[in-house]
Amino acid sequence: MRSSSVARVVIASLGVSVVVALGCAEPPAAPTIIPPPEMPVLTTTSGPEPSAAQRNAALTLFYAAHAHEAATTSPITLATADGKVWTDNPCAFESGSMQGALDGGLAPTSGTFLPDGSHTYVVSFRDCYLGWGGEVGLSGVASVAYNAVGWTNVTATVSADAVWITGLGLGDELQNVTAHGSAVWTKSGSTTTYTPATGSRLINNATTNVATFGGGSYSFINQSNRESRFDNLKVAVSGTQYTLDGSVVEHTSPSRSTYTGEIRIINNGTLVARIYGDGSNEVRVEVLVPLVAL
Repeated sequence: MRSSSVARVVIASLGVSVVVALGCAEPPAAPTIIPPPEMPVLTTTSGPEPSAAQRNAALTLFYAAHAHEAATTSPITLATADGKVWTDNPCAFESGSMQGALDGGLAPTSGTFLPDGSHTYVVSFRDCYLGWGGEVGLSGVASVAYNAVGWTNVTATVSADAVWITGLGLGDELQNVTAHGSAVWTKSGSTTTYTPATGSRLINNATTNVATFGGGSYSFINQSNRESRFDNLKVAVSGTQYTLDGSVVEHTSPSRSTYTGEIRIINNGTLVARIYGDGSNEVRVEVLVPLVAL
């Protein structure tokens, strides 16, 4: 979420974001450019209330699941697109490398598709930059055990082993993170749902603070409008547990976007903050009780 504009260039499955030093083959004549999947990045009102620090604290809670998803799902959202393998070594603009393994063997060659059915795809990233301009960086190992039907319906158990990811376009709140743990990720048409395993963690490398997931889920519905939906997603920061529930919808049109809906942030049964739309072209942030920043 960005404070001044709605940014569209962002990351990847999500689930995204592991550690083997890789040998590089001869780089291709042209750089490998992988388009990042869209993630919701909200235009937020600029105060004076709450303070910038408290606004950012609320937004990091909103973005935590996005960032963790980008790291853990990266093998099938960044290293591939709708099942199509982009490359199996050089990254964008010859930066770093990545190497995939399908069911313990070699990955499909570039330009081919991962097979339907039940398989495991593991990708090791080493200082690898992806995206239209090489803006998303990854290092570490991510694994996806998936069952896919045509890549429009996918169920997967995804995991990240200290996957570092940066450049997700999430404003100033979570630019540089490391993901640990696993989740269940599903895709059905234009809807993805992410359910982090209890105990999975996201480290904000800028602050070294840690978010620990404790249940619930997050969904993104990307149709003519874009909806971010939280179903009792529990996120603990420095021992303080918050629950996010509700949804915000971005209504898009050729001229501008407007927002409706409300995401409630609750601590011990008390409403402490909310992120909501009132029909204007900005998302509002209200903090009722000071939040612990990630």
